[in-house]
Amino acid sequence: MDWEDLGKKIIELGAPLLGGTLGGPGGATLGAMVARAVGAEADVPKDIYEKIEANPDAAVKLRELELKHEETLQELALKRVQVEAERDLGAIREVNATMREEARSEHWPQYSWRPFNGFSFPLAVMCIYFVLPLLRVTVPQVPQWVWVGWLSILGVSAYHRGKEKRTKAGEQSPGLIAGAISAIRGGR
Repeated sequence: MDWEDLGKKIIELGAPLLGGTLGGPGGATLGAMVARAVGAEADVPKDIYEKIEANPDAAVKLRELELKHEETLQELALKRVQVEAERDLGAIREVNATMREEARSEHWPQYSWRPFNGFSFPLAVMCIYFVLPLLRVTVPQVPQWVWVGWLSILGVSAYHRGKEKRTKAGEQSPGLIAGAISAIRGGR
């Protein structure tokens, strides 16, 4: 049992803002507030969870706590989204930098590996699952991680290629952080 699990339980009980912010920045402080509200130990998510389970009035207490601190909880929720967005944005920047370097490369293996994978995947599926059975050859057992890994590479490549094409066509994206803030505020 951790803060994320406890947050899910609190969301189920009707306090989504409180539950959603428990796993992010300020989660320990919120955990202490929740613990006080239900009479549990402050730093022990499992004890808080058990007290919530045992108390039929817990949902009301949690909702009151959420309403009392709604503005602070919204700020914490926004901060959590910003931290996650910055982390994701850093990863996207690294992938894009790698892809740009590969595109500038003068060596065919570096700039052609993604298209090669794109053409190889359906060919492999057709050969393994259609051609081999037609030829009455035993179909090999391909481990699931092979398909998952291969499709992950293809998915990321296709997503970034499509994003690049949409940007060149003039599509304006609000950006990850601005989009998340807009979603939190209800699309305003």
